[in-house]
Amino acid sequence: MDGYLTLDDPPAAYDTITAEVGALAGTVPPQRMDDPTPCADWTVRRLLRHLAFIHDRYATLAEGAPPPDEEPDYPDPVAAFGEHAARARVAFRRPGYLTEVAPTPIGPQPGAVTVQHVVNELTVHGWDLARALGASTDLSPELARRALASWRSFLDDMPRTGDPFGPERPAPAGATEADRLAAYLGRDAG
Repeated sequence: MDGYLTLDDPPAAYDTITAEVGALAGTVPPQRMDDPTPCADWTVRRLLRHLAFIHDRYATLAEGAPPPDEEPDYPDPVAAFGEHAARARVAFRRPGYLTEVAPTPIGPQPGAVTVQHVVNELTVHGWDLARALGASTDLSPELARRALASWRSFLDDMPRTGDPFGPERPAPAGATEADRLAAYLGRDAG
């Protein structure tokens, strides 16, 4: 994954985006859980469940255990997000973790690359959540810019058919960095 790592301090970046997305998740009222999101066929509840699963999966990997194979149906995905994010925060700071090569769903990677991937996922899915809620999509501009560079290094030579990423779309005039990231990944950021 040459060029994929764009972060100087992956755990600090993780803390920043997790705090932003976690704060946004904490604003979701129960009556909005079934609202649609920019992710095809995903509701806000399904998106929050995926965000909790990202933390759960990668925290478990960083702890050296086999991760869950399938996304659990967390009864309270916002609480699960917070619980697993706290685990991941500790696991990502384990001495030696960032340079340690460990298995991931896409093959063995150094911990720093794994944390970059989690930051990338949280940034784009944080945008999805913000968009679904009608909130500001101006999430961590520097992290969104770096996530875009990271995704480009990984996806530029791959066909994108919509699963999980569609073809790049144009970003609107005045787009935020997170809007540009979303448009690159096939979302309608207009």
